[in-house]
Amino acid sequence: MSRQFLAVLLAAATLSMAPTSLHAAEKGWFGFALNIDAEGVSLNPKLRSIKIERIVSASPAANAGLASGDMILEIEGITVEGAKADTLKAAIQKSAGETLRLKIKHGADAPHDISLIAAPKPAS
Repeated sequence: MSRQFLAVLLAAATLSMAPTSLHAAEKGWFGFALNIDAEGVSLNPKLRSIKIERIVSASPAANAGLASGDMILEIEGITVEGAKADTLKAAIQKSAGETLRLKIKHGADAPHDISLIAAPKPAS
């Protein structure tokens, strides 16, 4: 069985949480929302594809030139197709200042690598 659902940053990329202590690193924010196509109904499904659904202006994703409709083929060297959701969720979670490496496909263009530096989430 297949299902599609909209995830706001694969469980953490657009959300930030307060540090649990004064020395804890702040969760990073990249400023994009994802549309994830996965197999099955388990809590840790196997993924088929991840497409960028929305980009927040003036975010690390916008500054890197990502656009709605771009396909994410790899996250931190892990191929999206066939990967388990928990594996990619762990790979995408970065603290502010850390780098996230993605392989992106934009339309008919050849896939290319992009690096994003996680930012603290702006105040709403």
